[in-house]
Amino acid sequence: MELVLVVVALAMSGCWAGLRLAVRAKGEAAALRRLNATLETRAELRAQELRSALAAAEGQAAQVEAAHRAKAEFLASMSHELRTPLNAVIGFSDLMRMNEALEPLTHRQHQALEQIRAAGGRLLTLVDEVLNLADIEGGRLALSVERVDPLLIARQVCEALGPMAEAAGIALCAPPPVSGLAALADRERLRQVLTALIANAVKYNRPGGAVLIEARQSGEGVSLNVSDTGPGLPVHRMEGLFQPFNRLGREASEVAGAGLGLAVARRLIEAMGGELNAESREGEGAVFTVRLPVATGTPRAVTASFAPTMTLPEATLLYVEDNPSNIALMRHVITALGGMSLHVAETGPQGLALARDLRPDVVILDINLPGMNGFELKARMAEDPLTRCLPVLALSASATPADMRRGREAGFVEYLTKPLHIPALAAALSRALSSAAASAPARPVAAAPTGAVDAA
Repeated sequence: MELVLVVVALAMSGCWAGLRLAVRAKGEAAALRRLNATLETRAELRAQELRSALAAAEGQAAQVEAAHRAKAEFLASMSHELRTPLNAVIGFSDLMRMNEALEPLTHRQHQALEQIRAAGGRLLTLVDEVLNLADIEGGRLALSVERVDPLLIARQVCEALGPMAEAAGIALCAPPPVSGLAALADRERLRQVLTALIANAVKYNRPGGAVLIEARQSGEGVSLNVSDTGPGLPVHRMEGLFQPFNRLGREASEVAGAGLGLAVARRLIEAMGGELNAESREGEGAVFTVRLPVATGTPRAVTASFAPTMTLPEATLLYVEDNPSNIALMRHVITALGGMSLHVAETGPQGLALARDLRPDVVILDINLPGMNGFELKARMAEDPLTRCLPVLALSASATPADMRRGREAGFVEYLTKPLHIPALAAALSRALSSAAASAPARPVAAAPTGAVDAA
């Protein structure tokens, strides 16, 4: 009997323990379910927060992109509006300088003319620097990286800046030529950077100072040093050296500038895979060092190109332009260059009609024309058997890399930008006329032009 009681007691004890375990397990399972529901709720809330944050970020990114586009469009428009009056300011200044032998100026008039030309050049530089900075910051910078001789480019820049250095009383020491020096860079952008560095070295130098350019090449790359004997910079100013619009305390100096040149120069060099650094001590001048990747491989063969003169051959030129000051400037330029007969149309449709009637030797188109823009006019001329073989040049204040690329794709022989550079125009016209004469068959004599004609 006692044994039975013991067995019963053990059985009851086991059932009780099992019941307790079952109850506990059920409670823990319920707790787990509640915890899981809580975690799922929190996860869903967190996911909603993340989705909202992502949507807000995408909205902000879209706003930033829209702001960048608006800024780019504004700067491009502003550049166009500034270049149009600058075309007259710089163009007529250059013409007066060219004609000084025939129409001498007084000493005071000559000084005033030089001030006008210099001010126009500074404004054009500022416009270009602002556009360059905007393109770099917006990721729209177009580069054509190739094998270049940086020393040759430096020598060309020194030659161009020689009169500026001479007028300032600065000895500008161009580097001697060295064979075999080759770097990877965009030729024109490197020229722009070296022009900024060497011009600064001249402007911020001591009276009677000097500027020295040195180059060396190693397996790691090509280095160009631009050294000056100017007053140098204190240590606390060096951090702001490459910041945009920072003139390092020289805002009140006689040297004109906006503090953009060095900022743009560094970013251009970095975009080409190089570095631009500076060292300076107060009272001991400064050294700017450009480092570029070394170019390997066989250099590309260079063929001689046609070298035009400033006197053009006898030919007929059609100029399609609606701005009176630009038309007046072109009249004076063609008269100064000699040999060409100028005809003018002031709208796209008039230009198309006159090109058909006149069949000129060369055509120059503005891009922003009333009635039909320059690209449309060029396309219409290309479709017409009477005008499709005419060499057509663009001359426009729309001067962004995208504009120039579109001009090349549209089939313009050359895309020139305003303000007009007279030697560049003469060279382009000479090349166009020479190429047309070499490739085109003889054309019949055109009938007398009809429609809107304005002959010079």
